[in-house]
Amino acid sequence: MEPFDVYKLYLALKLHFTTWSYDIAKHKGAVKGKKETFLRRKDLMSVRKIARDFTKQQVIDFLVANFVSGDRWGGMFDTSAMDVYKEWDSKKDRLLYNFEADLHKIIFRMESDKLKSAVEGQHPLILRMLLGKDINLETVVLLEKINPFVMEYKDDFVLGDTVMLIIKYKLFVKTNLDKLNKFSDKINEIFNT
Repeated sequence: MEPFDVYKLYLALKLHFTTWSYDIAKHKGAVKGKKETFLRRKDLMSVRKIARDFTKQQVIDFLVANFVSGDRWGGMFDTSAMDVYKEWDSKKDRLLYNFEADLHKIIFRMESDKLKSAVEGQHPLILRMLLGKDINLETVVLLEKINPFVMEYKDDFVLGDTVMLIIKYKLFVKTNLDKLNKFSDKINEIFNT
């Protein structure tokens, strides 16, 4: 991959994860970027190293992993970015295992807090558990794919950024939703359906 192509992917993913108006799938990754501007960047060595060491899909995964971890620069300047990427990549392999474990945690909290639904209220239990790092972001994204519920909190002062992250990350959390059918009883309990 050419370093300038890595830079354009970085710009597209940064826009995708930080703005409501840009959707990388809808815009097919198109962004405006001048090669002259790119060549004047002080981080050129980082971009060149990523271009040299990764395939296009690995670059995308590397940047996504770091953006969803909270790094507003997508890991381009962070020495621990590679560790974040490796952890995220291994988490993809455990997606359904983590999903099931998180469903149990949610249901346990619902029972102990005597809640009928984990997705209702001013600050729903699922989002509070996500913010408290009690459950994985991917679990919330999968639940959102099954039964959309987070957009009603888009303008909430506390939850707004988290809602954007969940919505924007949906494109990158891939699993066959039919595989989630084996969890349908637990999912229905969470949504009180």
